[in-house]
Amino acid sequence: MGKIFGTDGIRCLVNEEPLSAETTLKISKTVGYLLKSNQKKNSRVIICKDTRLSGYLYEPLITAGFISMGMEVILVGPLPTPAVPHLMNTLRADIGVMITASHNTYEYNGLKFFNSDGYKISSILEKKIENIVLNKKKYAKIINSNSNTGKAIRLEDASGRYSEFLKSKLDKKIKQKKLKIVLDCGNGATYEIAPNIFWELGHEVISINDKPNGKNINYNCGAVNTNALSKKVVDERADIGFAFDGDGDRLIIVDEKGNEIDGDKIIALFAKHLIKFNKSKLKYPIVTTVMSNIGLENYILNKFKVNLKRSSVGDINVIKEMQKYNSLLGGEQSGHIILSDYSKTGDGILAALKVTEIISKLKKSTSTIFNLYENSPQIKINIPYKKISKNTINFIKNINKKKLKDKNMRLLIRLSGTEPIIRILVEGNDLSKVNTTAKNIEKNIRTKLGK
Repeated sequence: MGKIFGTDGIRCLVNEEPLSAETTLKISKTVGYLLKSNQKKNSRVIICKDTRLSGYLYEPLITAGFISMGMEVILVGPLPTPAVPHLMNTLRADIGVMITASHNTYEYNGLKFFNSDGYKISSILEKKIENIVLNKKKYAKIINSNSNTGKAIRLEDASGRYSEFLKSKLDKKIKQKKLKIVLDCGNGATYEIAPNIFWELGHEVISINDKPNGKNINYNCGAVNTNALSKKVVDERADIGFAFDGDGDRLIIVDEKGNEIDGDKIIALFAKHLIKFNKSKLKYPIVTTVMSNIGLENYILNKFKVNLKRSSVGDINVIKEMQKYNSLLGGEQSGHIILSDYSKTGDGILAALKVTEIISKLKKSTSTIFNLYENSPQIKINIPYKKISKNTINFIKNINKKKLKDKNMRLLIRLSGTEPIIRILVEGNDLSKVNTTAKNIEKNIRTKLGK
């Protein structure tokens, strides 16, 4: 085990390293040691989780680690990841922990850590944690010499606090149009809070995949698979469908015709209706990742004269760039939408609420308001693997370095930071050429993997 953190916190198969029971306890104690307040009174930790079965394993382990360091732990139960920074602020916590593997299925779990400012911890701090956890001598110094341990309490009204926070971000000047909405909760952390919020706001709500059993989270549903949502929206003649991932920080939309609307198109809508009318923000760039479609970049530049900055994949990288440029808006094609005036991280429910505001204001159909630009042809291929050699990694790096003959085409091949998958992206003006190039690259990589 040479590395603990990946693209977005820690993530792996349950009971495997770095999330064995023993290592998880070490991580918890180390984080507490490094982030604990210097105040004499006990520091405070918020621990949240999604609905996967292994949350019952990791919640007590992490709690025990922090308590052993003399810290007060507040357990808030299953809630979306973006609830953590908000609750940290209102409860004046020093550390926030989200137990989740985000969009992965139940066999995986992970940890996302937040600092006292409510932002995900930096890569520098991640390395400090790794250096201690992976070094027996350094870890041996992580002790609490005080005989007084901390304690844990469960906050019963955490869901209500977060719900009221979300509703407070709505523009009271806009009269909400009563919509027929289908919500796909992905059997994850939004299963209860999302339907309640939209119902309380007067919408007609139809919920699917809202009965988590610990094993059905993200399984052919939610933001990772909108087939069921598309069908339900059309069958119910709904105005719109919202799909969330397991920890509720992603949003993918389905229009009234059943068409999927990804994060790029959602960002475009917000660019038009949040930035267009806030001229003081026009000078700041919008931030997306290397995965975003060139069609979005051209739309932003040509329509608003606003630059689009691209970060590495991962919402933490988007947020870093947004902080650097003081950006109002950022996100990922996968559905992370960051509205920095309202939240410190991607928030699927918040983004969905803001979309309903725009629909209410324009009084137009969902398909109409998202008809903003044409995507360039883009092919994405995922290749799973069990083991990967340095030779194959170097082979992938060399493909990325090669210049394509077609100047209008770009490619990106990368190893996923959340699961053992090689991701291929090819984009260009000619769909046939894009498809051929992608298939050739896939064939070469599979040959290298021995598949």
